[in-house]
Amino acid sequence: MKGHFERGVAKVVGWLLLRELRGGVRGVFLRGSFPSPPFVLAMNHHSYFDGHLVYLLFRLHKIKGKLLVSRENLEAFPIFASLGALDAQRVRSAISALKDGEVVAVFPEGELRTHGELGEFKRGAAFLAEKAGVPLVPMVARLSLRGFSRPEAYLWIGEPVSPEKLRPTMLAMLTELDQALRDRHPREPVPGYNLVFSGTFGFDEKLARFSQAVGKMLRMR
Repeated sequence: MKGHFERGVAKVVGWLLLRELRGGVRGVFLRGSFPSPPFVLAMNHHSYFDGHLVYLLFRLHKIKGKLLVSRENLEAFPIFASLGALDAQRVRSAISALKDGEVVAVFPEGELRTHGELGEFKRGAAFLAEKAGVPLVPMVARLSLRGFSRPEAYLWIGEPVSPEKLRPTMLAMLTELDQALRDRHPREPVPGYNLVFSGTFGFDEKLARFSQAVGKMLRMR
């Protein structure tokens, strides 16, 4: 009975998370792919939607995984445990999950850094990968408000790296992604990134479509 209840809760909470993500972004664009589990996923903590994005990628790739979060956040939102949120201090549980073939996602900066600069890394992600004997996979994210009324999420999954190369690699990836966002026209997607999740168009795009439809009707008269 408990298992059915927990699965039901997970479905509802997951639906709510994706619903909020869909309403909050114009789209999610992805570059790269995951290796076969298990592995530790290290991601910069850039925005409110980072947890949503990790959950989305796990869903898209049919991956069973855990996301390490602060005890404070988990105590405030214990319902997220049904989706795999795990107290960041429960190191043994994270290692056990990796040895069971799961993926464990970690924000190595240990804090939300909305201004975009990559902070210093804590030891957690590298420690888990070494202890469990699994690959360490870097991923960088940018939530960018460009030429539309809603931001776009860009995610880049890199190749597995050694612990000492994790931060330099993620820094180089972020630098390249930021440059690509600056160089590209603000209403065009960045080359090499594929749309994997459609969000919500803003008023301007809806109005443009309506205007085009009306203009077409007027020309036909």
